[in-house]
Amino acid sequence: MLTEGRSTGASPRKLTGDDLDVMRVLSEDPRQPAVRIAERLDLSPTTVRRRLDRLDADRSIVYRAEVARYVSGYPISVSLWGTLPPGDTGRVVSRISGMRETRFCATLSGTANLLLVVWLRSVQEIAAFEARLGAQVPELTVIDRSVALWVMKLGGHLLDPLGRNLRTVPLNFWSDPGSDAAEGELLARLRQAGD
Repeated sequence: MLTEGRSTGASPRKLTGDDLDVMRVLSEDPRQPAVRIAERLDLSPTTVRRRLDRLDADRSIVYRAEVARYVSGYPISVSLWGTLPPGDTGRVVSRISGMRETRFCATLSGTANLLLVVWLRSVQEIAAFEARLGAQVPELTVIDRSVALWVMKLGGHLLDPLGRNLRTVPLNFWSDPGSDAAEGELLARLRQAGD
């Protein structure tokens, strides 16, 4: 899975049209070799490798692997919003990030200054997880929560109800006319199957 990253240097490098083309093709299957990307873009493999190395070095792209939730044994995705004293966020985020169930943890601005996404084995585990979280991080107050029964898109991929990859949603945020239509077709097929 490919996600858009950000530059970490003093001044971020502006992405060119060629960079965006490489990112778009790479997002369809990040495992494909540079030779295949080069063929699709009519570039030399050396040019593609050099561009990928630069995008990776300045963190304009970030690679990550995802697993379908039902395969992981943790099929329930729960988002928790909480408040922390501002001086505690770094320490708490580090502690929470180390918990097995944690999939995502970020600081926010606003009333809730922390977002935590966890995967659990069942809905019945939510209260026990929150109790364990409260014991481990007493300064955190959970102010809202939601359970995602079906995460439809993740990291540029459209997923079925079990979290398996159906297709890539092109990383073409500047122009993607077919994505909404394809998503609508999928939902219509799923509704028909449920009838």
